[in-house]
Amino acid sequence: MSDEVRVRFAPNGEMPFPSFITRTILYSWLFARRHGGTFVLRLDDTDVDRQMPGALQSYPDGMRWLGLDWDEGPEIGGAYGPYRQSERLPLYQQAVQELLTSGAAYRCYCSPERLAALAAQARTPGRSSRAYDGRCRTPNRRDQAEAARQGREPAIRLRVPDEGVVISHDLIRGPITVAAESLSDIVICRPDGWATYHLTVVVDDTMMRISHVIRGVEGLSNMAPQAIVYRALGLEPPLYLHHPLVRIPGFAIGERFLPRGHLLYLDELKAAGYPPEAVINYYGLLGYGDDGQDVRTLAEMIESFDFARVSRKEFVNQSLEKLAWMNRVYLRSAAPATFVEELIRDRLSAAGTEDRRARAIAARATPVLRRRISSADEINGLLRFATTDWAPGSASPEAQVWAKMAAEAVAAGQSPAATIRALAAGDRGEYGRIVRTLLAQLGGADTPLSLAECIEVLGPGESVRRWSSVGN
Repeated sequence: MSDEVRVRFAPNGEMPFPSFITRTILYSWLFARRHGGTFVLRLDDTDVDRQMPGALQSYPDGMRWLGLDWDEGPEIGGAYGPYRQSERLPLYQQAVQELLTSGAAYRCYCSPERLAALAAQARTPGRSSRAYDGRCRTPNRRDQAEAARQGREPAIRLRVPDEGVVISHDLIRGPITVAAESLSDIVICRPDGWATYHLTVVVDDTMMRISHVIRGVEGLSNMAPQAIVYRALGLEPPLYLHHPLVRIPGFAIGERFLPRGHLLYLDELKAAGYPPEAVINYYGLLGYGDDGQDVRTLAEMIESFDFARVSRKEFVNQSLEKLAWMNRVYLRSAAPATFVEELIRDRLSAAGTEDRRARAIAARATPVLRRRISSADEINGLLRFATTDWAPGSASPEAQVWAKMAAEAVAAGQSPAATIRALAAGDRGEYGRIVRTLLAQLGGADTPLSLAECIEVLGPGESVRRWSSVGN
């Protein structure tokens, strides 16, 4: 392994981009950027039985939206490609053949029924037997003949030591020790010819010169099998850093299928109007040592990133309330104004407002709504007075006078506030009655926005037009 820092993120497509995986990607990305290293994206797509259609593409798409670019990988290439495992099959077959030739691996002709029975036996309470008994370590002609008769190809297994311990090292948690007798001989190639994860990840991480593997603590169980593969191939493993898992209230850790509608997937956060910076900020601080600074940019995260500040716990709890708070902070101040303006425009257009009109309203409404909204779901309700068809209603002579005077003030480039104060003559109740009347005349009888904010959203021209039309 070279001194150069090279880290990778390698999704397998079991589910579309879950929002919590942002943390694993971000830690790897920050580590690479902090140390002037290389961040690699690799698609581990060989376990086709577990992939969901379209799920793999959600990762590069989501990473682009988050602003987490990769230096090597799909779509951009690199010196150690290809970066999709299904395009690297000859490399795995070469490693399998090397292990067969050295005697470290052997062909297993056991039937699926026998393997299922052994696995069930190993799960029996009180038993500590291996899930596979090593029957095919010694060639068995009867098993070979039966497999040939049934047209079954053998799997390839890697021998695991019968005794001793397998020791791996994690930079956060120290040595990880596993008794060899607790491990079964490892399947490194399935009967269909596809290499398995424990082999492919070793081959790929070695050939791509990965220096550090950063992942959740669920990866600790993979360290011993992979250490055995590294040793059998005469290779040096990378350094490992395992961070806590994210625990989502109401769901079991490790669930493969999370329900929709709970903001558990990145595309749901995007559709809900969360700024990518808010998502990055939230997951970047989840389980990371608190220094009192809740809002920070990617540049600030890079500058201060230190794995010594990552929690040593098994898991950390995700809080949708804290995520919503972060969303509110960004919508109101930290997110770029252009993001908020586009969000307003998109929400108005989706609700049926003509695109050109939606653009104009969004441009005027952005400064107002940035002071108001907590989530994108509030946008259409706050702006309904500006987007629905407006018609002047009947008005008393007194209300017509108020409308005329307000229109004259706005047309002159002034706020109508001074006019209203003069009309109210110091009577606070009367002042409120005039303001409510003027708001209703603009179409904002039910709006929580102030009169000045409504004028800002409509624009002076439209505000004057509406007031001038009162009573006509």
